[in-house]
Amino acid sequence: MNRNSMPPDDSEETDAVWQLLDQARPKSPTARFTDDTVRAARLTATAQPWWHRLLTPAPLAGLAATTAALAFAIISLVGPAKVSEAQIASQDSHQALAIQDIAETETLIAAADQLDDFSDTELVGLIGF
Repeated sequence: MNRNSMPPDDSEETDAVWQLLDQARPKSPTARFTDDTVRAARLTATAQPWWHRLLTPAPLAGLAATTAALAFAIISLVGPAKVSEAQIASQDSHQALAIQDIAETETLIAAADQLDDFSDTELVGLIGF
């Protein structure tokens, strides 16, 4: 390539910016260039994405408190389910039958352990014949 030949007009070498750069005198970095660059990079605050700001601890605490308050409000507004009197009576009768069955079983176990303390009539009454 001949250095004296003129490049085409659309070339970067004919650009005004490149011409100014060619006229500028070269500058060499100082001894502390690396340290200054690293310090400037550390001090520069990086813009964090929007989702990262949402997941920081402070907003999470506020989000948890808001969620708890909303859950409490919903539970207090809805309230416990109403139980009818028929359901309560049914539950009471089931509990009474279970207690009676447990009492009879305990009595039969005590009678089997101490057969001499009961008469024949009492044993027949316990068995239910």
